[in-house]
Amino acid sequence: MTDQPFRFCPRCGTALVEGMPYCPKCGFNLDDLSRPAVRPSEDETTWPSDDRREAPGPRRSTAPLIGAALIVAVGLIGYALLTRPAPAAQQGGVPGQAPGPAASLAPGVTTGPSAPIVGLTIQSPRDGDVVSTEEVTVIGLAPPGLRITRDVSLFPDQHATVDSTGHWAIAVRLGQGDNTLVFRIGDDRSTEQRIRVSYTPPAG
Repeated sequence: MTDQPFRFCPRCGTALVEGMPYCPKCGFNLDDLSRPAVRPSEDETTWPSDDRREAPGPRRSTAPLIGAALIVAVGLIGYALLTRPAPAAQQGGVPGQAPGPAASLAPGVTTGPSAPIVGLTIQSPRDGDVVSTEEVTVIGLAPPGLRITRDVSLFPDQHATVDSTGHWAIAVRLGQGDNTLVFRIGDDRSTEQRIRVSYTPPAG
């Protein structure tokens, strides 16, 4: 080297000797400063070794998803069991037939459909009752749709039609004292029912 580009060592700062390509103290090669920097090609690019690569992050656990799915499945099964219809035996019905109406007697106790009404029955007033009103309403039971007749002497008979629930009612005007009231189904005298009702006016 004829031309010394540096007077001092760029590494340690020691004064350089003219014509000497090395630092007399640290031995730094001055020729390295004049060489162009060589960039590695793409193929020569070094990559971190396997042991220096970033470790993959922790995998997400599927346990919470499986647990949530099991909870939903158990809830659906429980709902289906609670809402399913009761067996025919518990409903008081017959398999293949619609259950009939049932009257609740007590919690958890029911009866089947009521028996059909047969014949004529007087519910009110009762035989031997004493009333203080001149007119009473006689109420009774009979098969729905039939005609009830009250037998009246010397006057036209009274009539009423049994409703769909089997009830009938006839208003009767009483005479003071004992009154014998006679009722039957239509003209069938074998169905007659008699009651005695006494009318006592209230003391004036």
